[in-house]
Amino acid sequence: MKDVRNLDKQWVVLSELSAELVNRGVKVPEIVFDKLRLANSLLSYYLLDPHVSIKTLADVERELNFVQSQLFSLCDAELTEKYLNKMMKAVRGELNVRFPISKSNYNKEVKKRGKVEAVRVKLQKEIQIERLSDLGEWHGVIFEYSDEKDKVIIEGEINRVKNALKDFAVMWKEDAN
Repeated sequence: MKDVRNLDKQWVVLSELSAELVNRGVKVPEIVFDKLRLANSLLSYYLLDPHVSIKTLADVERELNFVQSQLFSLCDAELTEKYLNKMMKAVRGELNVRFPISKSNYNKEVKKRGKVEAVRVKLQKEIQIERLSDLGEWHGVIFEYSDEKDKVIIEGEINRVKNALKDFAVMWKEDAN
């Protein structure tokens, strides 16, 4: 796994601190949670994509510094000491915590290349491939069954895909009746 200079551990500590403040009834500004989500997304992106620049870590660090300044200003002396110790351990890499990587499910079937789009539609019941082929020829798109059960992929120029979807919906309703 890529080195993130212990920013992942710092994120976990700040996330815990924000939760503790909320549990104590302290009003935490909404921007703190926005910045935590942004930092989580940037860190996840950096960890998951081998082509991301190390400059992304500077953005993460800036967001976490903002969150840290906001949260520690809301703490009492006891909580400040507790979480400053945790932050120092996180910075040194001595804290054993797990960063929650946020993954989005990538689907190789749904793609965009230039003006060509692909959409995936869940079918209520199976439609004959001949009817889909006729519809595809009529609209200039490609219909094919997905690798997933009960799904079809429509690929083509976006406006053609939209028109095909409209006719497809009408055909689908006729089959349902």
